[in-house]
Amino acid sequence: MNKPKYELYDEVRFVSGGEQHIGTIEIVDRFGTFEQNVEPSYDIMVHNWRGSGQDMFYKHVVESLVLNKISY
Repeated sequence: MNKPKYELYDEVRFVSGGEQHIGTIEIVDRFGTFEQNVEPSYDIMVHNWRGSGQDMFYKHVVESLVLNKISY
């Protein structure tokens, strides 16, 4: 099992449903998901989802869909 590349509270860019989003990792599951255990997964909170002012919580985002960590 690989060690997760990203850590709790990292701000990351990821892909879901063909769209890119930026959010904060709230949960790291180094063992993957119920569907797969090949790669780590993350639960990621996106603030101001699609400009709506609302939060959206994305669950079970596999590591291969996380593009990069955001550095300021």
